Amino acid sequence: DPTAKRVPAGSGADETPAQLDKTKALTKAKAALKKHFGPKTFRPGQEAVMDRLFSGQSTLALLPTGGGKSLCYQVPALILPGTTLVISPLLALMRDQVEALQKRGIAAARLDSTLSLTEQDAVLAELAAGRLKLLYLSPERFLRPACLEVLRTLSCPLIAVDEAHCLVEWGHNFRPDYLRLGKVRESLGNPPTIALTATATPEVQADIVRSLGIEDCAKFIRGFDRENLILEVVEVDNDNEDRKSVV
Repeated sequence: DPTAKRVPAGSGADETPAQLDKTKALTKAKAALKKHFGPKTFRPGQEAVMDRLFSGQSTLALLPTGGGKSLCYQVPALILPGTTLVISPLLALMRDQVEALQKRGIAAARLDSTLSLTEQDAVLAELAAGRLKLLYLSPERFLRPACLEVLRTLSCPLIAVDEAHCLVEWGHNFRPDYLRLGKVRESLGNPPTIALTATATPEVQADIVRSLGIEDCAKFIRGFDRENLILEVVEVDNDNEDRKSVV
């Protein structure tokens, strides 16, 4: 094509279309991060996780508390077409995250038992119309027939399972719907899935990926070191010194 723009060597001219799209997606992700959340750069591990997601690969991400796990799926949700589904175990956590996203101008909603039937119908209508970028649900709500009926008609580019260790810790006891998430994921066409947690032994990690059906996923484990926290033991001789050391 004589009108095509020449690309300098080393700038990505040899990339496949998929790689090129991924590069563009990461550039858009950085712009979305700054626009909606403020920071100009990602925290350690975040960009690597998003890189895998933009490649269409499911991912298990173990990041320390306060390490920015939520942004690993919230930012891609703004770039990917369709509605990202977020499975969260706690109603209060869902409410807080959705309210925070809405304040930032992001089309997010939740479906849970605290909403009236009218409110639930309104959310499902927004979902069906393709106006939501993120929808938060509990595992139990995710499996409701009325919800699944709508979800199966839509484009779901990503499923995020937050606090994924609950899948193992709670699924075998009092929340069995956690163990059915893999089957529901399959019924939606096996979209790329990210499981996030701050704590999971190798055995729990294996249970998570097996239950979700993402055994071939990428794994990112950053450890649990918090540079802003210090654990220290101070030896004292009496209660008075004990109080002084605390103060």
